[in-house]
Amino acid sequence: MYTRQDQEYIKILVADDDEDVLECYREAFGEKELTDQVRALEELAAELFNPEMDIENQPKFDMVVCNQGDDAVKVAAAARQDGEPFDVVILDVRMPPGIDGIEAGSQIRKLDPDVEIVFISGHTDVPFEELQRRVPPPLRLHYFNKPLSFIQLAEDVVTMVRTH
Repeated sequence: MYTRQDQEYIKILVADDDEDVLECYREAFGEKELTDQVRALEELAAELFNPEMDIENQPKFDMVVCNQGDDAVKVAAAARQDGEPFDVVILDVRMPPGIDGIEAGSQIRKLDPDVEIVFISGHTDVPFEELQRRVPPPLRLHYFNKPLSFIQLAEDVVTMVRTH
């Protein structure tokens, strides 16, 4: 997490081969400007369900997206080399035709042992234990199944980074 103009930012890398899914990430992580109606609904939801949450002082997200695992590894390596590593990397498990998200996560973990890695999958053919074995340590590894709430994922990312 870094601060710019008194605003906290969480730096995120997202890799998914589905452009529609990437659009959902853009909306959930605030890359698109919220309409006044959506902002009012979010404020009302926070007031009703989580009154301690201060919407105005929540961190913002600095997000980079790509659609292949190879690209994610290159982007993560460049960010690390520039001294501006990602706080969180979110990877789709399957991203044909290149390397899958698991291999990308393994390579990124070797570059940056401290990054939180989140795997997202619509399939259940890879057990979490296999992910833990291939992309240790398990304390910095997370797994979510599709379909998922991208808004909830954004909230979970804030928690991951703040408790890191």
